Amino acid sequence: MNNTSEIRRILFAGLNTVDLQFLIKSYPEANTKTRALDREIAPGGPATNAAVTCAYLGSRVDLCTPIGSHFFSEFILRDLSAINIRLLDPREGTACDPVFSSIYTSQQYGERTVVYYQPENMLVADFNLALDLKDYSLILFDGYYPEIALDIAKKAKEKGISIVLDGGSWKPCLNELLRFTDIAICSHDFRPPGTDDEMGAFDFLHSKGVSSAAITRGEKNIFYSSGGSRSEIEIKPVPAVDTLGAGDILHGAFCHYFNQGYDFKDSLVKASEIAGKSCKYFGTRSWMR
Repeated sequence: MNNTSEIRRILFAGLNTVDLQFLIKSYPEANTKTRALDREIAPGGPATNAAVTCAYLGSRVDLCTPIGSHFFSEFILRDLSAINIRLLDPREGTACDPVFSSIYTSQQYGERTVVYYQPENMLVADFNLALDLKDYSLILFDGYYPEIALDIAKKAKEKGISIVLDGGSWKPCLNELLRFTDIAICSHDFRPPGTDDEMGAFDFLHSKGVSSAAITRGEKNIFYSSGGSRSEIEIKPVPAVDTLGAGDILHGAFCHYFNQGYDFKDSLVKASEIAGKSCKYFGTRSWMR
């Protein structure tokens, strides 16, 4: 493992949302009222959830995400500060609305449904970000805000900083971003153009220059491809209460362990154990408590 004094910071860049999550016994019918069994309100989104996980595990973490100035700004800032996450806001001082997510988790099946709202004025075409990359050894992008991601990725590649992609689903901007990506950890929904299965996705990723890739499949084994060989990592079944954010949590845990000096496969194994643990609790934060 790396000497702690030599380990540099990890940067997460992408989406932040204000999540309002309800635990309900079962999905309601139309025109009914349902009393929730539990609730959680917290900043979320793929990059944010991954950053929170990584910081909780002990890494020094920065989060680059547009927050701007609105009635939830202080709530987000206080939350991230309490977890020792340093925020880099390309929309700092700009009046805008937050990205909202309303999540309904079924106690019966442990599944969730997400309804979200992304305001037009949060889409970043003109941003202000002075970023010194010398502090970082690893950067994760979640595929959101491609203008920011590509600007950072180009500079990071010049400095030899490792780049991880959270490939939730295929987005056209990834064609460019993958040129700078070293590691891609994707979901089973990730299907690049011209591919129809996991092996085709691996071939596509490697053709773009990605050296190591993995595809998570919920409660099923993880497929991975690295160093010219392909195999899978066994996923131990857990009694799932809530799967919200499990993939994000896996990405954050992977970055923590990989930055500590674990190899690609071992980092995936340890991260999958953390993600599995999180599914046994309601919300994206309860497993930490």
